[in-house]
Amino acid sequence: MLHHRQGSDMPISVYDINSYLQADNNLANIAGKVMNFFPAHGYGNEPAPFVVYFYYPFIPSVESYWNRYDSIRYSIYDSNVDRLFQTGERFIELLGKADQIQGNVPSSNVRVLSSYLTSSNFIEPLEKEGWYQMDLDFSVYSVSLT
Repeated sequence: MLHHRQGSDMPISVYDINSYLQADNNLANIAGKVMNFFPAHGYGNEPAPFVVYFYYPFIPSVESYWNRYDSIRYSIYDSNVDRLFQTGERFIELLGKADQIQGNVPSSNVRVLSSYLTSSNFIEPLEKEGWYQMDLDFSVYSVSLT
């Protein structure tokens, strides 16, 4: 389930980036399904793999309010560690190479100028049959076109 902005003209880069990731056929092939993205509050009964994301907006200055340096943490959950590593590598390939996604994000309100991986973390399952977790933190520089 991908959550979209509602009732606001305020551009929010994470929604467009989630749509970009969800539309990637290679990512869907790795996961065996179209990946679902959930905001920080949870994932319900979603079977693995799935993604929980955390969005940290940042405006660098009052004079440049249309510039955004947002941070996004993607926590990818999976019961298959090999598939998790492949999924993480695909995220990095799509979002971790500077200006690769420029012009490919579907929104007309946000233009992503660059994105890159800032940190990562891997967590083993807390229980024997639990989920592995990979956290990938990205810094996204975008501008609002409205």
